[in-house]
Amino acid sequence: MTESSRGSKPTDGGRPLRRDAALNRERILQAAREVFGQRGLGVTLDDVAHHAGVGVGTMYRRFPTKEALVRTLFEQDLAMRQESAEKALAHPDPWEGLVDFLMEMTADLAGNRGLHEVIMLGSHSSEPMETARGGMLPFLGALIRRAQESGDLRAEVTPSDIPVIQHMLSAATQFTQGKRPDIWRRYIEVLLNGLRERPDNTPLTTPSLSNETVEQVMGLVRPAEERE
Repeated sequence: MTESSRGSKPTDGGRPLRRDAALNRERILQAAREVFGQRGLGVTLDDVAHHAGVGVGTMYRRFPTKEALVRTLFEQDLAMRQESAEKALAHPDPWEGLVDFLMEMTADLAGNRGLHEVIMLGSHSSEPMETARGGMLPFLGALIRRAQESGDLRAEVTPSDIPVIQHMLSAATQFTQGKRPDIWRRYIEVLLNGLRERPDNTPLTTPSLSNETVEQVMGLVRPAEERE
């Protein structure tokens, strides 16, 4: 989603940007979405400026740091993930709601390395992004409980399983090095078959990660030794 689709005009110190400045800003955001999506957040602002076809000075006037650019680009994307979870919770079929959420989330993460790093690894984080990321596990818990209570999802599945599954599916896409960016669709079918409750399921023998471990890996909390 680009800045112009958000219903508010970009400003500079509270003043609306001139048309040429606003176009440059939009061009930078679109270029950043493409570069971050393809190569991750390791790219520099100079890389983004080159891709956008603007001068480095223009780049730094609009976004003086990479953190500022990442925040502008991804804060709303994270909020949209919560909206997707709320929509899934409202689905009349608990299993289909969970599947819809997983499919939409995986499509976003598999196709956008930058978004994957922001959500899964907490790269270049900010308070609004942390609030959105930290709010996902309760939604996942509600989606899972709902699907388990309907008898569709096997009882051993926990909310902490979902980020791991998402990471696995994104890794499958990256493994193809751009040759099969949709390969995650094959493996999510395999995983959904394993998640579905069936009378002949054999119990899972390895416990899931704790929520605390997942939060630490995702950078949502610091390990105890770091807090001391």
